[in-house]
Amino acid sequence: MRILVVFVALLMPSLASAQLKCCYQVTAIDTRTGVIAAAEPSTGVTLQFQVRDRLLLAKIRVNQQVYADLVARQISLDGRQACCAIIGTPVPAARPAPPPQAAPQPAAASQPRAPATRTVASTPNLPTISFAPPYKPASVRTGTRSRVQTRSLTAMVTGRNQSGTVVQLRGRKGIEQATSLSPGVRTLLGMHVRTLAVGEPASYIVNTQLAEEWIKAHPVPAGMKPIEPETDDGDDCDGVISMNCAQQAVEQTIEQAWEMTTAEFERFRKRASEAWDKSTGELADAWEMTQGCFTERTLSLPNIPVQFNITPSMTVNLEQSGSRGSATGTVKGSVGLGVPMEADFAARLDLFYIPCLPFAVRPKALSADGTMTVGQELTGNVTATGRFKKTFTIPPTGGPVIPIQVFPIVIAGVPVSEIDVSAYIEGNIEVSADGQAEGQFQLKNTQATKFDFSCSGSGCRATSKGLPPATTTSQGAQIQGRVSVKPAIYTALQLNFNYQALSARAGPQPYLLGVASGCGAVAATQTAGGASTAQTNYALTGDLDWGVELRAEALVMGTIVGNPFVTGLMRDKHIWFRDLAPGGSSAFVPVVANPPQAMAAQPTIYKVRMPTCYPYPDRVQYRVSWTGGATAVAPAGCSWQAGAGTCSFDPTKDLTFSLTWPAGGNHSLTVQAVGDAHGRAFAPAPSAAQVAVTVSPSP
Repeated sequence: MRILVVFVALLMPSLASAQLKCCYQVTAIDTRTGVIAAAEPSTGVTLQFQVRDRLLLAKIRVNQQVYADLVARQISLDGRQACCAIIGTPVPAARPAPPPQAAPQPAAASQPRAPATRTVASTPNLPTISFAPPYKPASVRTGTRSRVQTRSLTAMVTGRNQSGTVVQLRGRKGIEQATSLSPGVRTLLGMHVRTLAVGEPASYIVNTQLAEEWIKAHPVPAGMKPIEPETDDGDDCDGVISMNCAQQAVEQTIEQAWEMTTAEFERFRKRASEAWDKSTGELADAWEMTQGCFTERTLSLPNIPVQFNITPSMTVNLEQSGSRGSATGTVKGSVGLGVPMEADFAARLDLFYIPCLPFAVRPKALSADGTMTVGQELTGNVTATGRFKKTFTIPPTGGPVIPIQVFPIVIAGVPVSEIDVSAYIEGNIEVSADGQAEGQFQLKNTQATKFDFSCSGSGCRATSKGLPPATTTSQGAQIQGRVSVKPAIYTALQLNFNYQALSARAGPQPYLLGVASGCGAVAATQTAGGASTAQTNYALTGDLDWGVELRAEALVMGTIVGNPFVTGLMRDKHIWFRDLAPGGSSAFVPVVANPPQAMAAQPTIYKVRMPTCYPYPDRVQYRVSWTGGATAVAPAGCSWQAGAGTCSFDPTKDLTFSLTWPAGGNHSLTVQAVGDAHGRAFAPAPSAAQVAVTVSPSP
């Protein structure tokens, strides 16, 4: 469900056309947060802006063109009036990664630097990559902020336990700080990391034993070393290359600072790439390899089976501290939430691998394709007086990640990394009550979502493959007053490569609104000159609405990188209504004002409205029928046929229509509420209001 927040739109000043840059193209829309990503097609530069007006947000579409004023940090949809603020800093296009290769292909040799009679070795074959049997971790495993992390890994490989020691290095500074590695290893990695474009993962996993053996057999000249940047602002941020981690401190306009920093970084990266090409050419000659041996390839490991079936549950104490919201009066009780999750996916890991640096890999992408079935089971026990409305974070204690299993990744027979599979849950529950309320209820909702996703350092993409309809059941309710429970829960499959060196998570983000209502009221009426009457009406109902979005995010060291992907899978949908009162709620029987007399050939006015305990504000659909061949006249919203018709009308106001009988006699009028404009079909069908009509002959 979405918690609706009303925003006041401020009038924005008109934009000067000289400041506008046209045209950015919308690439992704997060309908939950209002954050929209857009890209400049000719340069690939991307930016994000936030739309706080929900009505305006609903009108924006992917591929729509928008106008950017980078100086004022404003976006315009029409090129004249600003609507929204740019957030963060524009990001230049990342260097395209080499395409995946099903099998290694020999790279073309560079111009020979040695006599033609020398034999040059071809590019080494790519090593085998596989996964070992998974194991269940004792707890959630997270990476540290250290730039150098050493681990010993053990896995079952071809029936035997194999061990390997690896060191994970984050960025240029991590490589420089890895004193346990030989200078030659640090030189090669330090030269390579400087060639990476913005947004590329800068984490290297190094097999320490293989590194030392390789460098002994393939020495690096002592005078060869990485070039240094003109300033020290070009370091990576948490394992993803960024041109400047302190751009906010530049005392210039954002546009000027961005252009200056972009130019400096690109100059440095160009010099670093030229130095890399020159040095690897020299090494290819010295090692008797082709220079293509230093080109990054892709190691792919598909069909990693990710399957689990869990039902995490949590209870929110309505008296707990730390919630957001307010209450006047008192409230007691609890709300329970169960989240059954079933996943059946085939995951895929892609790694960057350089044949002439066979001791190191770095993450490229994490992908998965399959089905996730997620349910939400609500139980409530609420006693409140006065007004109560609070929002509670899910889960109320502990972290949002539930560990499932760990797959050791084996390259060339040695375990060098791991993939953690976990379930990710985050969200909140909004609980509200009004007046004197006591409620006990249980509601359940389940849906299956088929999708695939792929995440890298530049963000995620995802595709929905159909959405089966939800199944819903009610297990009972007892309510007096009105109690509303709105959970907004994001449930996802999360894959972590090597302790968050690269993480990907994706899953359905359903929003569910469960409302249980109970009411008892007495309505008193008095006719002019007549006796007063009192009518008691009551209602006890349960109601569920839902919608689903698909959300995917890439993370490095627990921080979201690139543009999160969010797309709607379906429109908001009413999925279930039930009248829970034994024998039916009397508040669903329309009240018909019966005139004291009716005369033939003269219009008789009737008024219909729903009783005071009727719980919903949407237009009610009335089914009206009568006998005696009367002709009907009614307002807009009614459709009449001979002797019957339907009307859609506000339940809190009088539906007024007239019937004119052609002759005297005893007739009847029947009015029944059958549903409403929200999509509720009243079930079981409520009783109809029946009015006996005696029509006097014309005088």
